[in-house]
Amino acid sequence: MRTCNKLAFGAVAALMMLGPVAVGADNPPAYASATEAYRQGVSAMNSGRTAAAIPALEYAAKRGVLGAQLKLAKAYAAGRDVPKDDAKAFSYFQQIADQYADISASSPIANYVGEAFVALGQYSLDGVPAMSLAPNPGYAADLFRHAASYFGNAEAQYQLAHLYLTGDGVEKDPSLAVNWLATAAKKQHAAAQATLGELLWRGEEVRQRRARGLALITLAHENAAAAGKEPQWIGDLYQEALAKSDGATRKEADALLPELGGVNKATAAAVAKVEPANPTMIPADKALEHVAPTASATPASAAAASASQGGAPPPAPIGLSVGFGATSPGSAIKP
Repeated sequence: MRTCNKLAFGAVAALMMLGPVAVGADNPPAYASATEAYRQGVSAMNSGRTAAAIPALEYAAKRGVLGAQLKLAKAYAAGRDVPKDDAKAFSYFQQIADQYADISASSPIANYVGEAFVALGQYSLDGVPAMSLAPNPGYAADLFRHAASYFGNAEAQYQLAHLYLTGDGVEKDPSLAVNWLATAAKKQHAAAQATLGELLWRGEEVRQRRARGLALITLAHENAAAAGKEPQWIGDLYQEALAKSDGATRKEADALLPELGGVNKATAAAVAKVEPANPTMIPADKALEHVAPTASATPASAAAASASQGGAPPPAPIGLSVGFGATSPGSAIKP
């Protein structure tokens, strides 16, 4: 027994002589920095190594790298490369909205923040059963309104217009709906062009203007087809409007296309094709590598931008950066 005690004491003494053991020395951090983790995650994702990509992106996302948060949110929302998980997608989109709700609308990352608000608005509109989030059209309207007014997001403008058309979550207001549709249509948003075009072509909620309506529907069809993802309802609407329009209406609609952002077919046929110059592009991933949350910015610049968008309603005085997760008092949504 005494021999065992001596051996034990000797072992302890030997350890003390060796000095303190460096905790974690054999397990250094997996990544040199959050930015490096993001880069490795993106590289792994692009090469199909999802198992390596997700931990790297999660590491970066937890440390506030916007690009990582956005990639994970979109991946889980679409079920692309990972199993679809709306609760996780909502959590990452929420992180982005909480951190950047009032970032300057002229910031290089403003478009990405606007996308996060649109995604959250859609989740609030539909609900997320996996996290017991009930549909809340009124709150969805607030989210769409912030993205539409402050960030000038065309999809948010379209979604908000749709709510004003149906009166879902807001007081029905066709005039305001048409205003938002027109704003989004000028940005070549196909669904907004088709919806506004149908209202004008059929004379629903607005004075009937068949030629302008047909022009917008045509432009919507062309834009959606060019994007390679034309919804069936746009294609069906285009075929119906074209079939039921006489020659004079078609000719007038074609003449209106340049005014609406399209190309007059007669002019296009006469002009030789010119190869466009390659613009200098900054990869989106580079803009998202070093992004830290900023203090809330004044909405003044966003208000000015919205005012210049051709009759868009002024941005609502809404700041959702604080307590964003709460859909109602005492009902905070936790990641």
